[in-house]
Parts: sequence; C-alpha cells; structure tokens
Amino acid sequence: MSGFKSCIFIMADGARADVFTELLRKGELPNISRHIVERGSFRIASSVFPSTTGPAYTPYIFGKFPGRCNFPGIRWFDRSIYPDKRKLHSFRRFRSYIGLETYFMNSDVSDDNTSLFEIFPRSGNILNELSRGVSLRYDKTRFSKLYYKVKGHFTDKSDEVDMVARRILLRELDVMHDFIFVVFLGIDTYSHINHPFHRKVLDSYARIDETIGLIAEKLGAEGRLDETLIVIVSDHGLTQTHSHFDSLEFMNGRGYKTFYYPNVFRHFTDADAACLISGNAMANIYVKSPDGWGRKSTFEELHGLAESFLERAEVDIVAGLDERGRARIKSERGEAAAWIDGEGFINYERLSDDPFGYNGLPGRMSAEEALDLSFDTRYPDALLQIIQLLEAPRTGDLVLSANPGYDLRAKHENPEHRSSHGALFREHMLVPVAMSAAVGKEHMRTVDIYPTILSLMGKPLPEGIDGADLSR
Repeated sequence: MSGFKSCIFIMADGARADVFTELLRKGELPNISRHIVERGSFRIASSVFPSTTGPAYTPYIFGKFPGRCNFPGIRWFDRSIYPDKRKLHSFRRFRSYIGLETYFMNSDVSDDNTSLFEIFPRSGNILNELSRGVSLRYDKTRFSKLYYKVKGHFTDKSDEVDMVARRILLRELDVMHDFIFVVFLGIDTYSHINHPFHRKVLDSYARIDETIGLIAEKLGAEGRLDETLIVIVSDHGLTQTHSHFDSLEFMNGRGYKTFYYPNVFRHFTDADAACLISGNAMANIYVKSPDGWGRKSTFEELHGLAESFLERAEVDIVAGLDERGRARIKSERGEAAAWIDGEGFINYERLSDDPFGYNGLPGRMSAEEALDLSFDTRYPDALLQIIQLLEAPRTGDLVLSANPGYDLRAKHENPEHRSSHGALFREHMLVPVAMSAAVGKEHMRTVDIYPTILSLMGKPLPEGIDGADLSR
C-alpha cells in the first residue's frame, strides 16, 4: 500500500522540460526539490500531438490520447454534422475552445472515458475546463475561469491570476479532497506574449515553487504531508515565434471556400475546406472529398495540397490517412507510412527517406520500443502520436506541424503570439513531471500519469486506457 490518501495535481501550463530541469539544477526551485523531487522523482515525459492545452490534458484526466477521446485540437470541424441541413444550428458542427465554447469541452470528449474526477468523487478543480465529474460545489472556478483566462490573456496580469489559483488551493486544503486539480497559467501566457525565457516566465516557475512551500508548510503542520501525493506536470512546451504563416489565405488562394475561426459565418453552410489551428503551430486541414463531406479525403487525393504546404518554410510535417487507412507522413526529408497492426505493434514503412530523420528505426516495434528509440531524437514518440490523432473522426484530412520559429496563424490573434506550441518537435513535446513518489521508468508518456496516480492511491485501473502504471 502506498499510504497516499489524497493527491494535489498542479498543471504548470506551458512549462518546458529543459527550463524546469535547469531551474532545479541551479537550486531555483528549492521547495519543489525538497518536498517533491527528493521525496519522489523527477522525469521528462513525452506529451501528445497536438501539444496544446485541452487535448494535452486528456492523458492526465482520462488516461487516453486526445485522438482516442475524439478531441483533435482546440479548434475542430465535424464533417459528419456540418453538411446536415437539419443540424444547421447544432453546437457540434465545429468548435473553438477560445471563449464561451470552452463550456462544451466536457461533453465533447467521448463519454466512453472515465475521468479522475469521476473516480474520486470528492474532487476539487481550479481553472481547468476539462472537469467532467466535478460537483458544482467543488468546481471552484466553474463560472469565473473564463474571466480569469481573458484577464491573463489581454491584460498581462497572469501573475494575479496565478495568485488567485494559489489562494483557492490553499483554502481548499482545509477541505478533505481526495483529488484536486489546479492550473497555473502564467508560464504559458507570458511565454506567448514574450518568449519562454522571459523574466516574467521564470517568475511564474518561482511562483509555483513558492506555492509548494506553502502547501508543505500547511500539510506538514497538520501531519498530512507524507500521505499527500503531489504531482507537478506540464502539457506542452513553447518556442519563440519570429514569423507567422497565413495558412487560411494559403487555402483560399487555391480556390477553396475555407471555413475558419473566428468568422464562422463566412462559410456557414457552403465551405469545401476548413483550416482550424491549435497552439498556432499545428493545424487540422479539412477538404471536402469528391463524394462530399461524408468521408475523409485520402492522402493520395490531397497529394498536391500536401506538396504545396511542404514547399513552405513554415511547414515541417504533413500527415493524413492513405487509401489503406495508414498514417502517411511526409516532410522534406522523406515519406513513410505508419500503422498499428492486429497485435498492437507499430509498423513503420519508409517509402523514401525517413521523414523524421530517425535513421534506423525498425520496421516493427512495440509502443514502448517506439518511445525509447525516439525519445532522444528531434521527434520523440512522433509515430504513435500521429497514429492516435488520425484515429479521431474529427481530425483533419491533413494535419500540419510547423517548423521551429514559425506558426500557422497570421490573422485574428490578439495580442500577437510571440511564442507558439502544438507541433511534434521536442521543445513542444517534452514536459517535466515531478512527483512525490518514485516511478520506475526513465522514458515515459504523459498518459502514464493517470494509471500511476490511481495505483498510488489504491484504485483499480479502468479498462481501455492508453497509459501504463509506473509506480514502484
């Protein structure tokens, strides 16, 4: 038995693995080091594609990849509902989780998933939209979270928002929660409007460390510290952006009537394409097939469009499903197909040179082998991440991953993003995991945290989850 009776889960949204590691090494996160790392463990984990807030929360909360929750981005388009004239006013035709539509997030995730909040009925929640299973009483920011996110986004006052999160969390420690999830937004917000190494960003890391000190002081005085599992994670990293690619006008310039946010009424009923961007460095591209919106367009059918995207310096990787249902992946380095076979092994067939530059990955491997062999490369875990995303019915016919320094959105972004995320390369994909319990594996995925928490808390694991229990 682990002895853990409760869990405090802190989402340091946007924290980069390398920055977190360096701050720990330099002694600038003393409370995290003392009360979490020294008592337990610190690891680097591979996040998910798209590496962006919302979809990258599903591993932690549901134990599943976002594609398997039918949650392919912070913006998406549902080709099965869009053309149905009887459903013109349906709220499920398309989505953007920037604004009021965040309140649809819980119902949008497919309901064949069990959240940690549902497993722990006495759960608290602070500044997190993906909160299915939290009671109204304990969802402490259910009605105010949008205000706080807007405040941080437009007023450069995310430090104040983080202090609100801290005050609520410390107050909620008086309530005997089994599990409490709190989001600190400062790292992500200040990175977007400045860069990932800006002083305000680094101060946001320090603010979380101060919070850990206050938590440890309070719980220690009450004799509860050793029985409380404390977890600090991130959902994605960010990189500085110097150039914006107008992927919307790129589509329009090729004659498409392109649906996009925020002007959803421009092609409310007559779109033959859609361009929906997440984190600004990833995009879902939808194109009406020759048979209509009833099926996805194949990679072969969109070969010319894929090639046109790859001619752009801003676009690194293009992927989609081919006629055989395999993930087809292409970059300027080469082209390959990837799929999961009936025995659960990842197959990787290079059709020309390796699009990731992996240089020697075997043609068939387990999911764990695929992670281990790619973890220290430019594209950790990219094969499984592309495969899982393309499984989602709402995913685009093509998915784009941007090159470092670029993003895919040139309009309708206020204030201008000076850093972006969402892509497949390691600065976006690798995230820190600090846990006040030991874990037994060097290379891990964020999806492994869900079963590990359940095991440490003495709970059975639901069937069908994607992660593995790493407790020891």
